[in-house]
Amino acid sequence: MKPVKQQCYLWSVWLTWVGLPALAIGIGVVRGWWAAVVVLLVGVFAQTLYVMVFPRVSRWLGYGSVEDVPAESALQTEAIAKVTLYTASVCPFCPIVKRRLIELQRNLGFELVEVDITFEPGLIREKGFRSVPVIELDGRYWFGNATSSQLAAFISKPN
Repeated sequence: MKPVKQQCYLWSVWLTWVGLPALAIGIGVVRGWWAAVVVLLVGVFAQTLYVMVFPRVSRWLGYGSVEDVPAESALQTEAIAKVTLYTASVCPFCPIVKRRLIELQRNLGFELVEVDITFEPGLIREKGFRSVPVIELDGRYWFGNATSSQLAAFISKPN
């Protein structure tokens, strides 16, 4: 089985943010407000746990490995001003890419700006994003998960 593209579609992020409260309201109507609170707490805990354990279970979920391929330490490029990382909450790939960019930032010295677009429909329309994570550098974009080696090559590549 071919792995699924390693990205989170924004519709699935929104479904989580709408689905969990809707489920809690439904349970609350049937079982009472305390049950709704329990559903919300369990749902938030489960989503947080999912993001934390995702790197260890990504293969079993059909996404393939998310293991890193380190960047070559000698990699250097002309001064890079700013790299923008667009993320969304509950996306398990976003923290993986963010950690890798922070490591590269130490070596390459660029400014890393993270923008959470979960509830930013205007920005999503303006940029045309359908999934996250997205890395933007000087009008160029990388969509989805990437190894440190891939990120370093993207960042070092001239326009």
